[in-house]
Amino acid sequence: MLTKARKFATRLHEDESGPNTVEWVLLIIVALVILAAIYAFIQWAFGEVEREQQEFGETTGSTEASFE
Repeated sequence: MLTKARKFATRLHEDESGPNTVEWVLLIIVALVILAAIYAFIQWAFGEVEREQQEFGETTGSTEASFE
């Protein structure tokens, strides 16, 4: 499978009708990987905040007021 991808990239690079095609494809792939990493980090961070709030007995989005 890796050799197929390498051959495909070589053919794209040899084709001068679309200059810099390989570079654009690689740029888009790298950008998608970075966006996925940012999304995963944000999901993890929000999970940690929610877990800490539950440990300390805090609730989020509560409309009930406590008058003690």
